[in-house]
Amino acid sequence: MKNSLESLFTRGISIGSKFLLVGYLAKELSLNDYGSYQLIGYFVLISTTVFGLEFYNLTNRSVVKTVDKKRVYKGHLSFFASISPVLIVFQIVLFLLIFPGKLISATNIILVLIIGLCDYFSQEAYRYLMINGFFRKGNIQLILKSALFILLLLIYAQIFKKLTFSIVLWIMLISYLLLFLSAYNTFSKTLHAFKRDDFKRLKKKTLIINLKAVLPFVILVFFLKGIEFSDKFIIGKQLGLEETGVYSFVFQVASSIHIFIISGFYIIYLPQMIHYHLTDFKKFRKEIKNFGIITIISSILLTAVISVASPYIFSLIGKTEFIDHMDLLYLLLIGFVLNNISLIPHLYLYIIEEEKIIMKIMGVSFLLNLGLNFFVIPRFGIIGAGYAFILTYSLVLLLKSIIARNKWTKAKY
Repeated sequence: MKNSLESLFTRGISIGSKFLLVGYLAKELSLNDYGSYQLIGYFVLISTTVFGLEFYNLTNRSVVKTVDKKRVYKGHLSFFASISPVLIVFQIVLFLLIFPGKLISATNIILVLIIGLCDYFSQEAYRYLMINGFFRKGNIQLILKSALFILLLLIYAQIFKKLTFSIVLWIMLISYLLLFLSAYNTFSKTLHAFKRDDFKRLKKKTLIINLKAVLPFVILVFFLKGIEFSDKFIIGKQLGLEETGVYSFVFQVASSIHIFIISGFYIIYLPQMIHYHLTDFKKFRKEIKNFGIITIISSILLTAVISVASPYIFSLIGKTEFIDHMDLLYLLLIGFVLNNISLIPHLYLYIIEEEKIIMKIMGVSFLLNLGLNFFVIPRFGIIGAGYAFILTYSLVLLLKSIIARNKWTKAKY
């Protein structure tokens, strides 16, 4: 509980910094520039995921179960070294396919790839620190990620007064380079000192085995990120960057309740429950019940706080477009509450290594979401994306709950 409280406090600082960041940029940038920045930011998240291929989903369990943890880190680094050239080419092609033409340039592609690479390594360092119980050091990395960017933006704005999309992108690059250096230093001193041999490419046979093992997670994350990001890029293509800016801002405000649960509880409870599932079913039942209760209560309370506070925050920003879309915020908050509750059966399915079932559920949900967005966004605008989001996570929660309950009943805990 102490670790959860500390992580919640840290996440509170992080979310506060994030609110300050998105609010400040929404206030200082034109909606066109803000929409451009948001699409770049979302692609960085995609880039981070592509670089990792969700390999950490395998290594999380391995780190908890094995004594030789350094072997896991070395295997992870070798896997990355083996596949990264292909992943870089893939990201360039993806960038060219999904971005509006005015954002496509060699400079933007290079900057996004570097930022994504830095973010990937910093996230892996954070995950490994947390999964190994170094919660405070992991939480410091989390604070730095939020604080460095906003601090550099404020310093630049204080000196030069004017912010543009291009300047924000370069400042983002500098902040993520600093974040990478911090993550590298912390990881090396705490868990594993890097050596050149750690990046040795895997033999073909070993690489194929790893790719087969990680394939369900790769497909799963394609579906997850498809649900998370497809609406923004569809809005950008069909409605324009200004509408993207409005939708992305409101979406980020609502998504804070999901980030809060993931970082404050999910990542804390996960290693404990993996361990208890192997050693003590009584404690396992207790912990999963505690996680469920705290997730539901926290999600509802955070939704109430954001619903009350957001009109005042939007007024401070000074853009009436945000205040005019409070109904969209309420829809997205409901969607994220459903998303959070779905983490309860999701966590159980992950612990019992039923990632193929999770993959199939998210695949069906992604197709529903994509079809809904292509239908409703041209007809109803960004509010349509909110309804699509609720329907999608209603299906996710329903399917995960039914299957997890069946698995639980058969296991006879």
